Amino acid sequence: MKNILIGTLKFILYVAFVIAAIYFTPKLLSKWLHTPYPLATITSGSMWPVLKENDLILMQGVSGKDVQVGQIIIFKNAGGFTIHRLIRKEDNGMLVTKGDANDVEDKPISENDIIGRIVYFAGRPFRIPYLGFISRSIGPKITEFEKNSNL
Repeated sequence: MKNILIGTLKFILYVAFVIAAIYFTPKLLSKWLHTPYPLATITSGSMWPVLKENDLILMQGVSGKDVQVGQIIIFKNAGGFTIHRLIRKEDNGMLVTKGDANDVEDKPISENDIIGRIVYFAGRPFRIPYLGFISRSIGPKITEFEKNSNL
């Protein structure tokens, strides 16, 4: 009887820990990375081979004035968000982006459209391969990244 009680208690604590981790991890990441959108899933191949479809990535909130040419940035568009590389800053303050796998540049965007940039770890964009598939399958459908970008 005592073993069943201890086993049940361990199971309840394990479930509580998992639920707390799932609930609090995005909140902690949001605070740490200064963005309401700390996690995103890549939904197209426009950034291949650096980012692949179904990669889960981390975003860091930054101002449009702070982004640098060569960084992978996240910006608002009419259909949600786009994740592409900043390739040029124009004299009029507009920013030009392009998906690494795309042949054409995106139309210029304003610094005000910038939401953030990809988090880099050891000089490479931080990504968790395939984990985005799970979040796309069971997670909330707030926005879809790159679906409506200029591919």
